[in-house]
Amino acid sequence: MAFVTIRIKGAEGYTRSALSKDRMVLGRSSDCDLPIKHTSISREHCAFIHEGGEWFVEDLRSSNGTWVGDSKLTDRLKLEERAVVKTGRARMTFHNGDMKDAEAAVDLSSDDELDLGGDGDGDGDSGPTTTATSDVPEAMRCKDCEAWMSTTHRSRGDKMACPRCGHSNAVA
Repeated sequence: MAFVTIRIKGAEGYTRSALSKDRMVLGRSSDCDLPIKHTSISREHCAFIHEGGEWFVEDLRSSNGTWVGDSKLTDRLKLEERAVVKTGRARMTFHNGDMKDAEAAVDLSSDDELDLGGDGDGDGDSGPTTTATSDVPEAMRCKDCEAWMSTTHRSRGDKMACPRCGHSNAVA
């Protein structure tokens, strides 16, 4: 199953969302499959479409347009691995694989084990690890949409907006 990594320019962190249906609409509306609450994004901005074993993106007549790399979309475009789709201030990196596989590919440049799950078994299923210098987790789930958010370099009690839905969350 394919997924996108979503970053918002000017905001820290990122979220990952699985492209779990053959047509997934990204936009500002809470009715969208991939909602991003930002004024630079149209209510229904673009769609990710799975057809014939391939993934495509198309603009849905958005105000600011949809771009892949440096090219503005005028028609449906086939997505290649790591294609960067730009919509307003959002940047989505397309990945044609499983989200679990993406974590395994991270290079830490050290001998430390990567355990995104926090339970020591490396499967990433029960939450994030904590940093060595504090008891603040490296990531947390949004209280509203449950997307993962990076809390690296944050302190307990800091407020941060979810890059996916805009909900304000306090670092626990």
